[in-house]
Amino acid sequence: MELREIRSFVILAEQLHFGNAARLLNLTQPALTRQIHKLEEELGGELLSRGRHGARLTAMGDTFLTKARLLLADADELVKSSRLIAKGEAGRLRIGFGFHTLDLVSRAIVRLRKAQPLVVVTLRDMSTSEQIDDLIAGKIDMGFIRSSKVPGLKMQQLLTDRLILAVGEGMVFPKDFGLGDLRDQPFVFISREKSPTLHRHALDLCARYGFHPRIVQEVPEITTVLGLVRAGLGVSMIPESFAQNRYNGVRFRHISDPQAEWPVVAAWRKQDSNPLITCFLDLLKREARATDVRR
Repeated sequence: MELREIRSFVILAEQLHFGNAARLLNLTQPALTRQIHKLEEELGGELLSRGRHGARLTAMGDTFLTKARLLLADADELVKSSRLIAKGEAGRLRIGFGFHTLDLVSRAIVRLRKAQPLVVVTLRDMSTSEQIDDLIAGKIDMGFIRSSKVPGLKMQQLLTDRLILAVGEGMVFPKDFGLGDLRDQPFVFISREKSPTLHRHALDLCARYGFHPRIVQEVPEITTVLGLVRAGLGVSMIPESFAQNRYNGVRFRHISDPQAEWPVVAAWRKQDSNPLITCFLDLLKREARATDVRR
């Protein structure tokens, strides 16, 4: 049973005249008759009764007509939605991200939803290692990682982020203080469970300046880190991307060291043909350029 045969039957059922239906379908009358006979053979009964004054639907034909119209409507909708997906105007995009890319990703998603309102975006807050695992497993379509090369994944660097110092405004330090000047201060860290990569980066950077930080508190959110810094519990290091908005009661200071930096990289599967990836990547690049200008 083919869709073209079902379409032919629906037109014939509406016209109840083989000649008129054949003209509308751009078929010869014998060709239309063959299609209807083939359909009836597959169904095991007559759809129409033929007479001198035209055709009439049988009881089976009347029931089949109702179902056929629903089937054709679903088929047309399937074709329409598939074409939109192929053009990147509809579909689903599953994104994994870490908190340090939240600002960039959220701004790109706003642009995507304005441009392609039929696209469904799902977001998952994940560590770098979780994103890599789920990308390879096909559980997410795009992630944001630090690694420059992972087998099976394509990469695109979007921008460079870096650790910066965060201290309370009430704390007194030399005018040009740096990380080494904070060796005796208590530190507030993002928790290892929340971001093992960022946690390790901060520890390694302190070791580079010859000390191990005295961590008095670990918390899962950067906003909580900054709140504790503002309260005077300790100092911290956070991604510069989080310092774009001013936090009352907190001062930020750059760390003049290339080791404080890391690339923010978009990653997706090499074999993935989802056109939404290319579309979203273009929006990410645009937002990344805007981020660099603001800095």
